[in-house]
Amino acid sequence: MQPKERSVVQAQEGGAPAWRSVNDVQLEPVPRLEWSLATEAHPPALEAATPASLRRSWIHTAPEHQVLGLFRKLHGAKRRLPAPWWLRALDRGEIESRGAAFEIEDETHAVLGSRPGWVFVPWAGVGEAGYWEYAPSDRASMREPTTVVMTDRHRGWLNVVPVHGDNEPVPVQVKRATGLVAMFPQIEAW
Repeated sequence: MQPKERSVVQAQEGGAPAWRSVNDVQLEPVPRLEWSLATEAHPPALEAATPASLRRSWIHTAPEHQVLGLFRKLHGAKRRLPAPWWLRALDRGEIESRGAAFEIEDETHAVLGSRPGWVFVPWAGVGEAGYWEYAPSDRASMREPTTVVMTDRHRGWLNVVPVHGDNEPVPVQVKRATGLVAMFPQIEAW
């Protein structure tokens, strides 16, 4: 009778998990699979009402240097790995920390959540913060309501996509929550 082989998880250099068996056979994860496991929420967020309620995956809770190290090891930006806006900005050195990014998300949610008609939508890309829709702009002739999304494409970190029909408009760059507050009369009139 042969002994049963058991798998155990050990941390590799950089914090990435490596699967090893008792017989010391090492399995190397496929980069996309490894990243998928790192971004998967544990436990899954079944009811998410805020960006903070979506922060349940390894990339949100592991030490920041390990998260950034794994992203870089897997060539995240070059391979276009699905990643939150803040991780891409952190990788480029454009934001000081994951914590600072979380503050921006929470500040945005606080401002939009205090306004009538704004709804948080938790269904976004892998590891993303979700987005916000302006419900009164969702009318019959339009396909998509006015939407606020987090972005790493500029240092204001927010884009507003106006309500639109078939042709998607160019997103309007907004500088954080203070920029939103200043633009509410325009944004909410679209």
